[in-house]
Amino acid sequence: MTHLFGIVRRLWSLVLLGLISLPLFASPVEFSFRVEHDESANPFAREIWAEVEDPNGARLRLPAFYDGGTTWTVRTRAAARGNYEFVRAEEWQGDQLTALTVNLTDKDRFRAREANPLGPPIHIDARTGLTFLDGNNRIYVPLGGNLPWADRDDTVAFYEENLRRFAATGLNWTRIWMAHWGQLNLDWIEPHQGDNPPLGHLDLAVARRWDAIVAAADTAGVRFQMVLQHHGQYSTKVNPEWDFNPWNIANDGFLESPVDFFTDDLARQLTRDKFRYIVARWGYSSSIMAWELFNEVKWTDARRDRPTADAANAAVASWHNEMARHLRRYDVHNHLITTSDDDLTHPLWAAMDYYQPHLYASNMVLGVQSVLHPPEQLDRPLFYGEVGDDNMINLTSEQRSNGAAHVPMAWSGLFGSTTQPAQLWYIDVLRQNDRWGELTSLAGFARAAGLFERPFNRTTHPTIIGGDLTPWRITPGYYWEAGPNPEIQLDAAGYEGPELMQFRRILTNASAEPAQPFPSRATFHVIAPAATNAALTVSRVSNGGGSLRLTLNDEVIADETWPPVTAGQPAPKDVRFPFRLGYGRHTIVLENPTGPDWIDLAELNLGIEVPALVAVARHANDRSILWVRHRNQLLSPAKDEELTATSATLQLNDYPAGTWIVTWWDPASGQSIGSTSIEHNGGTLSLKTPAITRHAAAWLERAE
Repeated sequence: MTHLFGIVRRLWSLVLLGLISLPLFASPVEFSFRVEHDESANPFAREIWAEVEDPNGARLRLPAFYDGGTTWTVRTRAAARGNYEFVRAEEWQGDQLTALTVNLTDKDRFRAREANPLGPPIHIDARTGLTFLDGNNRIYVPLGGNLPWADRDDTVAFYEENLRRFAATGLNWTRIWMAHWGQLNLDWIEPHQGDNPPLGHLDLAVARRWDAIVAAADTAGVRFQMVLQHHGQYSTKVNPEWDFNPWNIANDGFLESPVDFFTDDLARQLTRDKFRYIVARWGYSSSIMAWELFNEVKWTDARRDRPTADAANAAVASWHNEMARHLRRYDVHNHLITTSDDDLTHPLWAAMDYYQPHLYASNMVLGVQSVLHPPEQLDRPLFYGEVGDDNMINLTSEQRSNGAAHVPMAWSGLFGSTTQPAQLWYIDVLRQNDRWGELTSLAGFARAAGLFERPFNRTTHPTIIGGDLTPWRITPGYYWEAGPNPEIQLDAAGYEGPELMQFRRILTNASAEPAQPFPSRATFHVIAPAATNAALTVSRVSNGGGSLRLTLNDEVIADETWPPVTAGQPAPKDVRFPFRLGYGRHTIVLENPTGPDWIDLAELNLGIEVPALVAVARHANDRSILWVRHRNQLLSPAKDEELTATSATLQLNDYPAGTWIVTWWDPASGQSIGSTSIEHNGGTLSLKTPAITRHAAAWLERAE
């Protein structure tokens, strides 16, 4: 008995480490049958349905998929234990549904020994319209990062390994692309992997890879978005793959332009056929959170080209509406549908179940807490499907290579204006640097703090009292992001909220004709509690030249013009403009008045001394979560022992009366660092922080 206990304990330790998986799911109910087939016809164009009776006697009509030779297969989720029986098969021929004579390849009865514990797919809570629920009607909060394609040839082993690791780490969400370079595109094969299938056909070897990946996700209990198309396939400008696309007429295809993908009748028909196949083969799985129609469709030529943009954009929206209707016709299991695009007002979102923008801003720590769409106007869930450090101008190459910004980004994403956390793009950087423990700490906090049990619908920014002080250095928020010229009111106490994201890195030419959609000016209003030495730093100037006018209280204190550079000359970089900021009220205006091109801003250092710590909180009815970060040291490349720890007092205004239990969490160790009880009479609640070097988190729960 002792020996057996040791074996069980060893196996369980391997499960926890993600090195082996326990079967957390019941295999799909599956029937295969043979159908007579004209070998000269395309089997992937046939629309065959099967009828299956479940253990309760209900009849399920399910789309079938071609599985090679004369074999078709039908799958469904085991919603209940018991016997499932194959009843019949039918085929749409024109507008007629015709009964088929079929021969089952095995028994006509499938016994499900267990119901699938995941239940139905993720859905949206109709009561809020903003919260995801799992198949057991529990709140589902996506927390994870992207595994878009394998970085090695053994694709299936890559996903089996990493989905196990996700589960062991506490992550529950990812995205996986149908990318040809990742051996997962059904109708586009890399040359060294083989030939493309004939037009309208799909590669069954690729389909079987997907079978294994979906099964691995089911086993791990990790949900994922299946990304059906990506922008590069139909782009000549951004990650362009159009020159290699098998549908390109130059490659013996039939499309003259990538824009035609959204309007050409044949392209739309072939896409509909492929999407029907995808739903029929993998729609049984509740691990698929959503069908994602496109990755970053905004980068396709159809969304970017001028002067055809208006017509092409209408076509992109029409395509999304059509494909969403098509998927819903065949998806009897009712998965969610989304796409990814940063313009949340575009009509392409009309038929999508939730918004999925991506964010690569200059200030990502603050950026993942912000969203361009007014949060109070959200009509469906919204979260960033990708966030990364690409445009964080102040990072060193070492910080980029070791992923210094990614875990803090994920922490910050728990406290944002989006309805769910932001998801990391560069999860591979954390893998390569073996930083899983930091993600385990993040997931451990989210669970312990109750983030997966209740919605935290309100965000506040507690006031910081005491602790170390530091000059207030404001990093621009968005990078190249269209929008009006911002006017920002600064709080001399150093408040950093979503409004600061409107300060863009890029200022374009104010005199350009026609006017550019990007800001050319930024205005700040601030009351300085004392005279300080301030400075603006211009990171770089376009090769085409640019200009800067810095105005303080209507007085021009810097007026610089940089002409276009000539061949062999570098463009100006890291140009600093110091100025004196006196005591009292000030208006600071930064402008690119004459161009001729853009300038790139690195930092506005006000010199005003503000608390070194910054706090943000989110609140539910009976609980709050807090995150406190050090302005200067959160992303510091220095070792922790080389940094200075500081503590301060947080003030949470209008906090409800009661007995509150406060538990602090150390992100570095992944453990709580003590709980205290506070008797609060209502109003402002003061809360002392522990000594903080980089960041810390906490939750407050009302005592019963």
